[in-house]
Amino acid sequence: MVVFYNMTENEVKSYPNFHLSIEIYPQRVSLLLVNKKNAKPEAIEHLSGNSQDFTQLISQSKITSIATPNSVSATLINSLFSLVPRALYQEEHKETYLSQVVSLSTEHKVKSDSFLTQDIVTCYGINTELETQLLTKFPTVQIKHISSILCDLLLDGVAVNFSSPNSYEIVVKQDKKLLFFNRFEFENKDESMYYLGLVMDELGIDIRTTKFQLSGEISKEGETLSFWNQFIPQENITFNDIEASQLNAIARHQFFTLHKQHSCVL
Repeated sequence: MVVFYNMTENEVKSYPNFHLSIEIYPQRVSLLLVNKKNAKPEAIEHLSGNSQDFTQLISQSKITSIATPNSVSATLINSLFSLVPRALYQEEHKETYLSQVVSLSTEHKVKSDSFLTQDIVTCYGINTELETQLLTKFPTVQIKHISSILCDLLLDGVAVNFSSPNSYEIVVKQDKKLLFFNRFEFENKDESMYYLGLVMDELGIDIRTTKFQLSGEISKEGETLSFWNQFIPQENITFNDIEASQLNAIARHQFFTLHKQHSCVL
């Protein structure tokens, strides 16, 4: 289902200045059509299914059937990545960097993604067939990894982005410098707090006095956050919300990275 905002469907069909942001999850593809003139979203859509069959999923998209974006970006959300200081990075060794931290199947290839605000390069794995399908559909697509989007986007402090109800990314920045980034998958609320506490202990950060910025697929009234409030005072948790005028009644923190993606690629 597509939700249109400031433009009607007929206006979207004839408008020439759109950017299309795509987020690719294992079982979902999300699309956001952004008006490049004012950086406001005009349509949002979520397609469920195996994202490795991108061609089949995207063929169901109403957005791509009516709009003609003149730029496209896609963010891959997975745990197949390694962050390398730019001073040490050599493109011809990107496979070696990644192989030191994760095991890739023969179905994957290694790509790199340079941060805009940090001297860091992410080496990440992408399914070869997925990349082929992406480039076939959108030949000029700029492919990014969720690590660079979050680390370039977020300000100082501790941020937790729930890319799904059972996974999140933790970003810690101080004086505009990245101190920590990693992605965790968990099975329950206890594990979600365990990994956060582990990172805070490693960095010497007091979990009870620190301010946390949350975004993504976490409910403000949900079980996970209620559990977290046993350890983190409620007043120390804020949400990275999108402006109310931009996504209307939708939970404004839920699609934070999807909405902000275009500002990290243009």
